[in-house]
Amino acid sequence: MADERRGKPTIYDVAKRVGVSTATVSRALNGTGQIAPATRASIDDAVRELGYQPNGLARGLRTKSTQTIALLVPDITNPYYPHLVSGVQALVRRRGYTMLLASAEGDAAGEMEYLELFRAKGVDGALVIGMSVPKEQIAQTVADGFPIVSLDRDIDSPDVPLVRLDNRGGARQATDHLIGLGHRAIAHVAGPQRLALSRERLAGYTGALKTAGVSYDDRLVTESDFTEQGGYDSARALLASGVGFSAVFCGNDLMAVGAMNALIESGHAVPGDVSVIGFDDLPLASYTTPRLTTMHQPAAELGEKAAALLIDVIKGRRRAAKAGDVVLSARLVERASTGPPPAARRKRR
Repeated sequence: MADERRGKPTIYDVAKRVGVSTATVSRALNGTGQIAPATRASIDDAVRELGYQPNGLARGLRTKSTQTIALLVPDITNPYYPHLVSGVQALVRRRGYTMLLASAEGDAAGEMEYLELFRAKGVDGALVIGMSVPKEQIAQTVADGFPIVSLDRDIDSPDVPLVRLDNRGGARQATDHLIGLGHRAIAHVAGPQRLALSRERLAGYTGALKTAGVSYDDRLVTESDFTEQGGYDSARALLASGVGFSAVFCGNDLMAVGAMNALIESGHAVPGDVSVIGFDDLPLASYTTPRLTTMHQPAAELGEKAAALLIDVIKGRRRAAKAGDVVLSARLVERASTGPPPAARRKRR
């Protein structure tokens, strides 16, 4: 620790500990300039060991920056979002920023109030997910000098870059997995079609069917709301319709859990009678009965890349435009909830 007689540790203590100049420490903390990864890591270690805390107020007066970003999510109860938040938080802490977290529960007026509050409090920029505010209002907020980066869901504004998953490709992989097991009657419990990611996952599903020469049947497609109850109700509706199916691709893991419960409750074995695959790879997917096959989203990495992009935009190192879009890929995690259809199982006996 720094000499207690001198009070709190200073940037000079950090520089002395690492053997670099105070300017190098400052650049590392501000995320500016070219610094060797090993040097940056040594500075991070020294900051942590010494308990050094930059004077945010003084720095803000010099730079007109509070070194603070905001993250606005649509639903704090969805277990997917904590993984995004952890990625954002890890990056902003490494860059010397702090993070504010807020949720307007999908209410457009509440979202706009938060954006105005962030600006009034001197927040440097915001990461947003699934905004209900009209894109024209968001574009005006950006034009007024408040940087925004969209995470996971596109705002469809040329001035708001996007960091997202390849939802179409992930859905195609999920459907291809079921087709490869021998399924042809494959249902899809889709997310809300007002969301681009849900439409992309539906497009991946239909694209995989078309490529495999499997006829599309709109009776096998239902729309839900990304909740367990929504998946449960959708599976019940599919069963009640009388349309035969041997597999279900759900638009997220929560809906898949609900669908499995409905199927098992109705006397159908999973995967003996019906295979189920989800999308997200939430921790709960490893603890369902049977364990859920799903598409893994690199949620923490998405959060880190979005935060890094926003800070680069804030600092003027990247232009806030669609050219900055970042797309990551999903990967299949095969567990116990998927298998060959009943007819294929009988042939094997």
